[in-house]
Amino acid sequence: MIVVWIVLGAVFLLLVQERLYRRFWDKNLTVGLSFSEQSAMEGDTCALLETVENRKLLPLPALKVKFAVSRQLAFAEMDGGSSVTDQFYRNDVLSVRPYMRHVRRLPFVCKKRGFYAINALDVVAGNLFLSAELPKELESDAQLYVYPRPWREQSFLQALQRITGEVLTKRHLMEDPFEYRGIREYSPRDSMRDINWKATARTDELKVNMKNYTALKAVRLFLNLEDGAILRQMEILEASISMAAGACAQFLSQGIRTALYTNGPDILTGELVWLDASSGIGHMESINRGLARIDLEKGAPKFVRNLEERVLEEDGNAGAVFTIFISSDAQEDFQELLCKCAEKKADFVWIYPVARQDEGKIRPALEPFTEKLSMSGS
Repeated sequence: MIVVWIVLGAVFLLLVQERLYRRFWDKNLTVGLSFSEQSAMEGDTCALLETVENRKLLPLPALKVKFAVSRQLAFAEMDGGSSVTDQFYRNDVLSVRPYMRHVRRLPFVCKKRGFYAINALDVVAGNLFLSAELPKELESDAQLYVYPRPWREQSFLQALQRITGEVLTKRHLMEDPFEYRGIREYSPRDSMRDINWKATARTDELKVNMKNYTALKAVRLFLNLEDGAILRQMEILEASISMAAGACAQFLSQGIRTALYTNGPDILTGELVWLDASSGIGHMESINRGLARIDLEKGAPKFVRNLEERVLEEDGNAGAVFTIFISSDAQEDFQELLCKCAEKKADFVWIYPVARQDEGKIRPALEPFTEKLSMSGS
């Protein structure tokens, strides 16, 4: 008889605890994911924080937390709890006591620039006797920007140093058509547009306006991520993005207003990543975020079709703008666009990263404007 009562008591306890857990297991239970940093650089080490808080008397003897994250975030603890395909699939099991807050720190290395988000996670609880599983899907807002690391290969740094020197020289030699510092006699080298007709009529001799000098208005950087090769050269495209980050950082550190225009689509909005000229606090942060969100998997649209108007646009003081093109693509329409810039006597340079130094045919008219960089030794 005692055995019967023990069995009945066990059955009763089993039924009661099943009912309690089904009704209350997720009450006052918080499960969340967050990154230790909002942003990081390629190669940096960060951590994913897994937080579980159980603010009730009912314990959770087995709580599984499942989520997926990009395989470009290389977790240090690659054990049987993770499987690898295009993503890492984590399956962590915790035992959570009443009124307990548990934080697990999962370190990882940022292998590649990008924008990484974890939008959902699954939690599965077991009851007191682990006789049933109680699943629930939760939302997550964990986000991480991994910025491209500025390109440090020696040939690029030398090219960038030459460009910076030229830009800084022009910074103090540009004439401002709206600022005058006096009148002088006309010489054959002067333009007819500079003649001061009132002073000429008053003195009966040709007089011209003397213009003041002004600082360089801005540097425009155009990043072409179009790839006409049969097999896409992802490494060179990523190197081009890193070069853009390095060049922008260099000019902004000199206080030069810098703009960035690309034909790379934003992974969040689908729009092309464009950032107008600025030198204010936070502009490099905006540039880094824009570069991080470029999605190379979709392929970039035609550079000339989308950016020709912006490249050739007239400026009130066009000579005060220096233009840099970074492009591993040398298709005819792109080189034709650069030839138009040369015909307009625009100040520009083409940084041309290639797999081998002997690769890529450049038009003779563009050779004085081109810095060809071989990636084979980088």
